[in-house]
Amino acid sequence: MADDDSDADETDDDTDDGPSEDDVRAALRALRAGDEASLGDVLTLVMASPDYAISLVPQEAIDAVYAKYEMDRDVANGGMDQVAWNHGHELARVYAKAFRAVGAIENADLLDRLATALESYYAEHGLDAIVADPVKHFHAYRRSVGGPAFRIPEPGDELAEPLLEFVLERASALPDPDGELPRKPQ
Repeated sequence: MADDDSDADETDDDTDDGPSEDDVRAALRALRAGDEASLGDVLTLVMASPDYAISLVPQEAIDAVYAKYEMDRDVANGGMDQVAWNHGHELARVYAKAFRAVGAIENADLLDRLATALESYYAEHGLDAIVADPVKHFHAYRRSVGGPAFRIPEPGDELAEPLLEFVLERASALPDPDGELPRKPQ
């Protein structure tokens, strides 16, 4: 009997940890209808997107969600200045661009400011000195930017509402929930 169960698991299209096709269709229905749509519907489509050969949500929504996830550990551990320090000025600007594209402006502006300050800090102190004593330099950078408390909403808190609004404004361009939803070849 165990063999039969494992064989069934191998042929099930939804054995991965991602959203099922039913979940995807339900999220598309909710977003296209608009009245009962939630952030969870957007996140369902973002998480399912890598599995589908068509765009389930605008790329800007995907980029913003993944930027937030990339930053989460450092935000929780030390704040946005730690994101810029650990990820570097170039990625901080990528994250800022992703947030700005969907309307999370306060965090986007902060990330841009932190990236500019980090770039200047590196130019002033030099890579060799920073590598020789990174903790000392991080704390000096943090003081120079006024971190870690920046008195703006946490990235996820700020991102939630504009992300949903961004997708809802483009809901008519989302795939038909009753139409074909081709998956990428495995």
